[in-house]
Amino acid sequence: MPTQVRLEWKGDKLPPLMREAAKRGIDDTTAKAAITAKQSHPTWRNVTGTAEGSIRGDPAKILGDRVAGLFGSFDVNYFIWLEIGARGRAGDYTIRRAADKDFPHLVAAILIHWRRLSA
Repeated sequence: MPTQVRLEWKGDKLPPLMREAAKRGIDDTTAKAAITAKQSHPTWRNVTGTAEGSIRGDPAKILGDRVAGLFGSFDVNYFIWLEIGARGRAGDYTIRRAADKDFPHLVAAILIHWRRLSA
């Protein structure tokens, strides 16, 4: 007895859903990385809260077929010296270590949102 299968193409709906899943996954990942960075900076002490307060993930943007997000310190000019070091002081690499810890989970975060959006 022959088996019948009905295939319905919905491919035109996939790219917008995938971009939205990527945007949400990036937002989750950069938010987690910001928390990690704020909680872990072993070579500098937070006195005023300014340096820690400057660490954040900006909302991701859908730019045509691409999705891009930003993470780091945006408002404190001296943060670069905390990050990479200066005048005999070693860099702490706060932002880099947070990215190394949290960014490997980006694909999983995107897939979680993909499943929710495509359900």
